[in-house]
Amino acid sequence: MINWLPFNGGGINYDLTHLWPEVWVYTHVGVNGKPDLVYRIRIIYSLHTFTKGLEPNHDVAFNYADARESRTFCPDRYNKSLQLPKIMKNLDRGHIFHTNSQNFMRIDNGAGLSYEVFFTVQRSSEVDNDLNIYVQSSYDRTRGNSPKAGKIKFSVIAYNTLHNKPIKVYRR
Repeated sequence: MINWLPFNGGGINYDLTHLWPEVWVYTHVGVNGKPDLVYRIRIIYSLHTFTKGLEPNHDVAFNYADARESRTFCPDRYNKSLQLPKIMKNLDRGHIFHTNSQNFMRIDNGAGLSYEVFFTVQRSSEVDNDLNIYVQSSYDRTRGNSPKAGKIKFSVIAYNTLHNKPIKVYRR
């Protein structure tokens, strides 16, 4: 599991324990006599949630790396990432957008921008967990457009993923 080490940049110490893997017990409340469905879901966060790509002439003092890549620690993305655990544990509220390859959600942050969280959901190989959510990236969209996507409820994603059923995306 990925337990991100703290980062010290510009004399500021940034604690990353909020992005350590955690287990979310999600209950989809049954309706019309159907039983509740309870899922144990491990949430794992990528370093793309608090870093950005290396740019020419960047300050190497802000490099942050894992076993796969080196990126630039981004205080803005870090500050936004503080809300990620709460966002991820509220996936069942409202709709998620689905692109047939990944899921994402847009959160209006006012000022005409949206905070976008990109993630995948997979069956877990761990005995104690049903599913894994891997948060691939999150950032304020400042240019370009979000991927074309259909809306879907998280309960459908969870159920279909656990039972190896295809996820049908309804585009509007």
